Amino acid sequence: MSKTILVTDSLFIFPEHEKMLRQAGYDIARLDKPAATEEELVRAIKGKVAYILGGIEKVTDAVINAADDLKVIVFTGSDWKQFIPGYALATQKDIAIANAPGANSYAVAEYTVALMLAMTRNVFELGRTGKAVFETTSSLKELTIGIVGMGHIGSQVARMLNGLGAKRIVYTSNTRKPEIESATGASFTGLNDLLKMSDIVTIHVPKAQNKNLIDSAKLSLLKDGSLLINCAFVGALEREALLAELKSGRIKAAQDEPFGNEFDALPLGVWFNSNSGTAFNTHEANQKASDMAVESLLNLLSGKNDTNKVN
Repeated sequence: MSKTILVTDSLFIFPEHEKMLRQAGYDIARLDKPAATEEELVRAIKGKVAYILGGIEKVTDAVINAADDLKVIVFTGSDWKQFIPGYALATQKDIAIANAPGANSYAVAEYTVALMLAMTRNVFELGRTGKAVFETTSSLKELTIGIVGMGHIGSQVARMLNGLGAKRIVYTSNTRKPEIESATGASFTGLNDLLKMSDIVTIHVPKAQNKNLIDSAKLSLLKDGSLLINCAFVGALEREALLAELKSGRIKAAQDEPFGNEFDALPLGVWFNSNSGTAFNTHEANQKASDMAVESLLNLLSGKNDTNKVN
């Protein structure tokens, strides 16, 4: 049997992790690209016993079919279905899949709160990037903040906001989270009510089944002057409907991904986006994801159970 592990990109899996894998008897083949093509993956996966998915490439059925010795795939994030569309075929072929839930939750939550503060305090327009000179702004202590999705990241956002003294935190999620309610004072409500009552709305849902979650009808429920933040995935917000709202000046928004040239023309005080997804990318988060990925990979290769196995 093959004893070689494929690792993509260079953001994760550090020298100490390579040492652990080699001490366990495995060789390492690195494909140092963040977005390898299907063709490149089909070539690279041959003869590999395991695969640490560290980039943003898509593991399709063609890649799974090309895998002749593969036993394990580990994704270094949480929204694994987005990057492993061939997961059903992998499961049929008894290829275990694991992810790293919560590894980057603090990093994404921290970036989310940074965007809240920057947009609420109008940092961009009141600084060298804008033209405003003096303005009285709102504080988180006087605002209602709605969190859509109370998973690892949403829960961390709630804890941070509670620590900052936010006036009121409301949330919607697939299930109620009594422990988060107790720890942060957050209250559960439906999505429509959350949109109507919140001064700031932040989105933290997985991509599966949530495309255009906030569409034109949902956007119309937002208060005038409210702030919408998306650190989930591009497509959670309906693009054209959002653009129309921003151009009207009725709301403000920020996103951890670009949304195109038409948005680039908007003032920074109305719309901010990262040049590419960056919320997750801190040293601490990358270290934690790498630790979790290697631990899961070694557990699954040795036939042990692993709490992060998803199929």
